[in-house]
Amino acid sequence: MRATGRRLAAAGLGLVGILAWAAGTYGLDQNLDVTGNVRLRLRHIDSPDTVDLAGTYGEPVRQGFSLKHRLVLEVAYPLTDQVRAGGMLRVSNEGSAVLEAGPDYLSSEFGSAFVAYESPAVRTRLGYYTAAYTPLTLMRWDTKDDPEGGSGCGCPGAGGAAGAILGETLEELGPNLTFEGARVSLTPKGSIGLDGFLARPRQAGEDYQIITYGGRAGLISYLKSRASFLDLGLLAVRSEEDEHSLGGTASAGPAFKKTVYGLSWKAPLARTISLDGEWTITKSSGDVKKNGKGGIVSLAVKPHAAVRVEAAYLYLSPNWDSYFRALSYNPDRQGVRLKLEVERGPALVALFARYLTTIEAAAEQGGGKTAYPTLSVRGRLKVNPVLNCGIAAIYSGMGDADDGVTLNAATKRITAIGTLTFEFARDSALSLEERYIWNRGDELTAADRDYEVSMLSLYVRAGIW
Repeated sequence: MRATGRRLAAAGLGLVGILAWAAGTYGLDQNLDVTGNVRLRLRHIDSPDTVDLAGTYGEPVRQGFSLKHRLVLEVAYPLTDQVRAGGMLRVSNEGSAVLEAGPDYLSSEFGSAFVAYESPAVRTRLGYYTAAYTPLTLMRWDTKDDPEGGSGCGCPGAGGAAGAILGETLEELGPNLTFEGARVSLTPKGSIGLDGFLARPRQAGEDYQIITYGGRAGLISYLKSRASFLDLGLLAVRSEEDEHSLGGTASAGPAFKKTVYGLSWKAPLARTISLDGEWTITKSSGDVKKNGKGGIVSLAVKPHAAVRVEAAYLYLSPNWDSYFRALSYNPDRQGVRLKLEVERGPALVALFARYLTTIEAAAEQGGGKTAYPTLSVRGRLKVNPVLNCGIAAIYSGMGDADDGVTLNAATKRITAIGTLTFEFARDSALSLEERYIWNRGDELTAADRDYEVSMLSLYVRAGIW
């Protein structure tokens, strides 16, 4: 697989160079599609503590200055009316660990390549591609779950899902995952859609590989009376350890296999009311075979043009296990969440509240259940067309279910965020951000401790078109 990764990276770099040379030599620049972006972050971390510091998502961070940069340049050229070929050049000092943690599961940190066929009814792609289904089947980041609050006070990726948030990453949080392999999308009729993919995402250490494949069959129908779309989908995603990659499996026991079957829906009940959600069944095998179930049901209401309310119920059984689920979703959780947004003119205020508890009692807690309360308040003001400022306060806790809702959990984290953003061009901005994290840990738990962290960051993002 390492050799394959090097070949894909070489192909990507080669295609970028060849297409750029051909554009200049033969005047192909009118058909050459060049996109990309440059990201840069200058950050200073300060704390009165010296060890075991963590950021907003529970990711380890270190004191001092750091400068991280990433250049992503994508070049594509139409070989025919329906066939395109292209490559991606990626230059960064984030390190290979960023790729191992996702969401960009590339075989090489330097780039990749693709060939695509596109027609009104058929779209296929070999090489690298992006994909996202639903939060419980295949997704990197669910913005509806406001996961900056964390899942309790731990790193959202620590619950067993592939991927995590790293302190060195320049990732722009969103739902998409990037894989290498093949993807096919079919639309035989306007209201029916089929999608399938196959990927071999690289894992940490490169000592084994995971094969992931799956698909979605969807039905979309426009409901004129509700001025919205009814969307129904059947999904299946499977991830399994490749016993033949790099000399064997990573675990001492049998190779694991994790499969999730799902039903998703977006159903408009009225012009201002929508019932959305998904239900999943998971099957896992390896050292131990186990089956699980879980889902999300949310009701969104827009009573006024400036107001939006969304309430959701979440249930994930203790044995529920979806490998590429969105970060912040862990098994053995049930509870509710509420989101309220009010936007008037240039100002927006958003309130988010979530209260989850474990379903099974933990033996080490004397048979008690654990609660995970989360509360966040955000505000944004558009000063003028190019200048924005924002503030936010996020609380997340973990403690006994009897007192978790009082916001006095045994372990708690409060994060205050202030941002000032200047947009100097399309998809290009300069942002100054301060994050102050106040963490209080359970004195009985050695892994949790008291600390405070100040993270002052200057971000630069410039789009390439």
